[in-house]
Amino acid sequence: MIESEELQQLRDQRCENGCLTIYLNTDQGQMDQKKGEWKIRLKNGLKKLEEYLESSSTDEVTAYQTIRKIAEEEILNNQTTLTKSLIFIGSSSGDWQLKKLQVPLENDFRWEKQPVLDQLEQKLEAYPKTGILLIQKQDVVAVETFLGEVESEHVYTWDAESEDWKMYQGSSSSNVAGAAIHKDQFDQRFDANQQRWFKQLAVKIQKKAKKNGWNGVYLVGSPDQTSDFEKQLTMNNVEVVKKNLTKLKSNQIINELFAS
Repeated sequence: MIESEELQQLRDQRCENGCLTIYLNTDQGQMDQKKGEWKIRLKNGLKKLEEYLESSSTDEVTAYQTIRKIAEEEILNNQTTLTKSLIFIGSSSGDWQLKKLQVPLENDFRWEKQPVLDQLEQKLEAYPKTGILLIQKQDVVAVETFLGEVESEHVYTWDAESEDWKMYQGSSSSNVAGAAIHKDQFDQRFDANQQRWFKQLAVKIQKKAKKNGWNGVYLVGSPDQTSDFEKQLTMNNVEVVKKNLTKLKSNQIINELFAS
């Protein structure tokens, strides 16, 4: 995760002898990446930069060679855990960072006096911190996502005995209400009180959204359920997706929503 303070530090960073910024597509799900072609692109990109610096001062060339070696070692050491892309930013002073992302990036290799942040800032705008709510009547799965990754995942289940929503870690839970009351009776009672009970949950969700800084929220599910829940929200940037995505894993749901 990239915090706002960290981003500002990158914006303010200045490197006297140069700063290396690498954006690298490492998605092996793509046809031209299945055999690890990203390693060749990494090697070629770094080589071209060094050739470009041949006419520069000895100090600058030495600085580049120092951070280039670190970059290659760290990226290759992480190759078994790479996802869709990565960002490497570092200077010869020994300060560097490597970010593995679940969003696509264009290959780019830059040597400047400060980090090149154009692609990173574009992705932060395209994939802000967002809530995804899968509405399944008495079960509502809440997924928090940022930069295409799952930040947290909880399920809210209506408990008929306490007449309140109980929160569980993860994306599934036992149906407490279903165990307490015959299913048909429970369904009838939930239908009769759905607006009021959805309003109770909406209050909880909005507090969570404010605390965690959500930019918006997706409501996913049947037209009736999502429409009824939307009426209880007073948030901005609410988007309704009338699809059944309950069989998908959270990362697949994120891809489905942000690709559309």
